[in-house]
Amino acid sequence: MQFVDALSVLAVLCTGVPYGVDVFFAVIGQRALAESDDAAIADVMGRLHQVADARMPIFGVTGLLATIALAAISPIGTPVSWLTLSAIAGLLVQLSLYLTVAKPINTKMTEAVQRKEVLTDIRELQNRWDSVIVARAIAMTLAIGCLVTATSLL
Repeated sequence: MQFVDALSVLAVLCTGVPYGVDVFFAVIGQRALAESDDAAIADVMGRLHQVADARMPIFGVTGLLATIALAAISPIGTPVSWLTLSAIAGLLVQLSLYLTVAKPINTKMTEAVQRKEVLTDIRELQNRWDSVIVARAIAMTLAIGCLVTATSLL
């Protein structure tokens, strides 16, 4: 396998992890959580964020760096370069929504679950988190679609 092929596979696989999580929560998790009681949301989401915020960055960072590297070695003006730049844009949109909206909520929920506490505003926090999950999933769909398409052109 050539370096560029390995790089594109790494970009797709690592980007695919947060893509799958975001799409899952946009399509399934959001609806299931809306029908859950506050204590269940507090416990399950607090624990999920506790684990995910510790483990997911490796996939996101590696996927972003591999995509940037792929863009950097792609000849300027080619379909592959445009696709990888579009993928980077999608990844950065998702990352900005995560850092500005989701991460502060994740931190509050994680801290509360560690204290064995149900926050009084847990439903509002979950609704705020849910308010960006569809946009995050769309941004990740753009990124993964562009990466897969770019990979097929290599």
